[in-house]
Amino acid sequence: MKRTNLLAKAGLLFAASATLLFASCDNGNDDDGGDNGSKKLQLTVNLTAPTGYEASQLPAMTVTAVNSDKELTYTETTAAGATSVTFEVSSGQYQITATGRYSTTITFTGAATADVFDNKSAAVTLTEVNKSPLVFKEVYSTSYNYKLNDTYMEIVNNSDEVQYLDQVIIGAMTVLAKPNPWVDASGTQLDKYPLYGIVAAFPGTGKEHPLQPGESVVVANDAKDWSADGAANLANADWECYVPDAGQADADYDAPNLEIVYNLENQRRLGPGFFGGGLVLAKLPEGMTPSQFAANSDNFMTEPNKVDATQLYFMLPSEYLLDAVEMYDATESTHYHTLLARDDAGFAAVSGFSGKSIRRKVTKVEGGRAYYQDTNNTTNDFLTEQPLTPGVHPTQAD
Repeated sequence: MKRTNLLAKAGLLFAASATLLFASCDNGNDDDGGDNGSKKLQLTVNLTAPTGYEASQLPAMTVTAVNSDKELTYTETTAAGATSVTFEVSSGQYQITATGRYSTTITFTGAATADVFDNKSAAVTLTEVNKSPLVFKEVYSTSYNYKLNDTYMEIVNNSDEVQYLDQVIIGAMTVLAKPNPWVDASGTQLDKYPLYGIVAAFPGTGKEHPLQPGESVVVANDAKDWSADGAANLANADWECYVPDAGQADADYDAPNLEIVYNLENQRRLGPGFFGGGLVLAKLPEGMTPSQFAANSDNFMTEPNKVDATQLYFMLPSEYLLDAVEMYDATESTHYHTLLARDDAGFAAVSGFSGKSIRRKVTKVEGGRAYYQDTNNTTNDFLTEQPLTPGVHPTQAD
């Protein structure tokens, strides 16, 4: 009898212990992170705009928090102008990254770490990364022996991914002999540029004209052999800017033609003047073609602060630029910027009718491919008074 009572008591103790054991194995929540019992916590990531930008200028940002130990990844995309995002996460240490495309060439990016064992805030200070996949490799604008159409420009894919030339815009601005008049009422330079002369674009609907990494295309004004005149043989140019209604006798050669988007004062020559000016390469936002942009009168304006100004200029926003190069007359001691410093902080000196080009410096050559320098400063990035080398890439770094 006594033995039976002891066994019964032992059975009761075992049952109670089992109940406690199973209760302790149940975490009591629906945490799909599988982190053995931790509750969901709030991780708030606060974004600070790069120096020189307002918070309202932040683009849509992709923010990611990664816990490598538990193989957990949380990702959110903010609305444009938003400065924070909140995740519900499991406890642990997180690597946080944030990135967003501000413009065609400018990306905002930043990173931080956060130990999350309670509700936590983390600050990510964004920096500006400005790098274009398409840049001008060489520009020959000075002509030779007073010829008008022996000039050309060469565009290279300086990235490691295929790029498409479809609807990429080429335009120019005149050299300034006085302080830039394109300013607002407070004297601040506008963040859009007045393009003078021909505004042209590559044809195509999106992916018709691929350019492989390291490859380039030569765009001639007249695709013919100019070598007898002391210039270059452009008979094999990839593209040509043919202007059929310019009132000139120029022939339409075999190279495919760029589309003429706009032609101020019926010019016949694409590019800057013989004595300098600004040259830009641009791509409009997805879904907008250069022709559609040019059909909108809001994208044109007269020179500000000029009495009785009537001439309308095609105004290209700075944010759409892929590349920009500024040149000035080497014989002039005073010259003025047409471009904002963020697009080009320097100049390249050129001599009109010299028959010489400016060519972008090469930083390295790997596997036979040249990589070109791009610091958004023409003074640093280009060599001047160069021989004409359309379609030819250096085999060693400068």
